[in-house]
Amino acid sequence: MKTKRAYLFVIVGLLLIGMSACTRSIAGGTKAPEGTAEALPTDATDVLSQIYIFATQTALATQGLITPAAPIGQETPAAPEVTPAAPATEPVVAATPTQPAQVVEPVALATAPPLVVPTTYTLQKGEFPFCIARRFNLDPGELLRLNGLSSYSVYYAGMVLRIPQTGRGFPGGRALLPHPTSYTVRAGDTIHTIACAFGDVDPNAIAVVNNLQPPYRLTPGQVLQIP
Repeated sequence: MKTKRAYLFVIVGLLLIGMSACTRSIAGGTKAPEGTAEALPTDATDVLSQIYIFATQTALATQGLITPAAPIGQETPAAPEVTPAAPATEPVVAATPTQPAQVVEPVALATAPPLVVPTTYTLQKGEFPFCIARRFNLDPGELLRLNGLSSYSVYYAGMVLRIPQTGRGFPGGRALLPHPTSYTVRAGDTIHTIACAFGDVDPNAIAVVNNLQPPYRLTPGQVLQIP
């Protein structure tokens, strides 16, 4: 408390001295126009004005009315401007020219000839009556009776069979293996034995589709298309 009172006495004395000085200046000077507030002198050479400003700020700061200001003649540095960061962008990757896709034309296979039921048929090596009955959609019992044969008869290559024309079909499914498909030739295969293995396939159709020419020789490992 004593300290504050001492500050106030000093400030009041300084104010009185400053006011008397200002009164003398104004009396000998030019009167300010009416309606215009007189600004306090802020020139650094005016000692009294500097003491007046310092005393006023000190008194107000002592009473907790203001926060200490920056020293006279020094400007408070402005806060640096913050430039917003540029939005992150993904790296631009140059497009690699792509080669046009090559169109693979499917290999056109020859059309298998329609199956024609003959009146007679000569057995080839590896063939037998039941194979012929499946191929031409015949009743196997009728085929055997027409040729005077039984299931115990001996069949051989070159045997000529009479083919019944009554139209009675093969009982049950004729196909033994699913097709169309591909088939890899094994040793001993012929187009006739392959046709019998599939059941209802014509050996002539295998020859046409695979562009085979008589005597239709096959090589083990050769891949054939089965219509």
